Amino acid sequence: MMPRKMYRSVLAILLACVKLWPQMRMEIVMLPVSRGLHLRAAWALLLALPVASTLAAGAALAQTKITAGMVAHGPAQWPQYIATELGWLKQDNIELDFVTAGGGGAQQLAAGALDICHSGYPDFARASLQGAPVKIIISDIVASPYAVFAKPAIKQIADLKGKLISIGGNNDITFIYIKPFLASAGLKTSDVDFIFAKAAGDRFSALAAGGIDATILNHPTYSKAVSLGFSNLGDTKPHAEDIPFTVWAANMPWAEKNRNALAAFARNFKRGVRWLYDAANKEQAIDILMKYARQARKDLEEAYDYQVTKLKLYGLDGDVSDKVYDKMAEGLVEIGFIKKPFPPKSAIFDGSFVQQATN
Repeated sequence: MMPRKMYRSVLAILLACVKLWPQMRMEIVMLPVSRGLHLRAAWALLLALPVASTLAAGAALAQTKITAGMVAHGPAQWPQYIATELGWLKQDNIELDFVTAGGGGAQQLAAGALDICHSGYPDFARASLQGAPVKIIISDIVASPYAVFAKPAIKQIADLKGKLISIGGNNDITFIYIKPFLASAGLKTSDVDFIFAKAAGDRFSALAAGGIDATILNHPTYSKAVSLGFSNLGDTKPHAEDIPFTVWAANMPWAEKNRNALAAFARNFKRGVRWLYDAANKEQAIDILMKYARQARKDLEEAYDYQVTKLKLYGLDGDVSDKVYDKMAEGLVEIGFIKKPFPPKSAIFDGSFVQQATN
């Protein structure tokens, strides 16, 4: 659809031409035939150029490039890969530029180096509550995708006492998940030692190299740990129900200037999740993920079976209910960032984009 400003520009040009036409027509008629023909051609070209350039400018304005940060490529961004590869984002004049931001995504987002960013919700909640121009706009993976893996000699959760465990950080979503997991065996976080690595791939490498005793992993590193014979001490989801894993957040000054594009991004997230949950699309979904994650197909098939079929981790609406927000806030209390009473949900979450996104 042609933007309103472009319509006005084209209309202004045409009106100006209408006003000038009688005078120009008379001057052209009075010229010799050969010169008149040349001038008529020049006049036609003169009329065509501003209209064409205005149309081109309008098309350029309609295209929005969104710089999207993330910790690392993998199943967490599956709906966005689907929307990209199936052409849905292009249909909405959106181009996603995927940027690997590692553990510094929230800082880059606050600085305006990224337009949107994907990570664990505490990263962005902390930035918001500290006054950064950042808010969560979509809750995408609505529960923990992790299991805890340990050296083969470690057989149960209680055996982790006194051991070295790698998680994402002491104020990270993985800490929020590991705490009740340990508590299920009567352990406190002070009963173990932690070392930190934001990306699951780095944590897996440390486990495989023997540098740590245990770690918290999601797919595809989950599958690799199984294949190498590490002890699977269990999923963390049953111990941390209704606590979201990852979210998308936006730089709010940019978001307000690009509201329609961001609403289209949210709409295509919802569409991508529905498509992903259709079992008929499984093989194509894995093909798409392979292009970005560059992992073995067998690992990604297991990721689909675990995250999509078994746990149904991807939220269908992208919203944060009041009940879920209370869980999120309790998690922030667990990592010592806030105290009760909780700040209002609007302090960290702007739900207007998922609400604007029509299904």
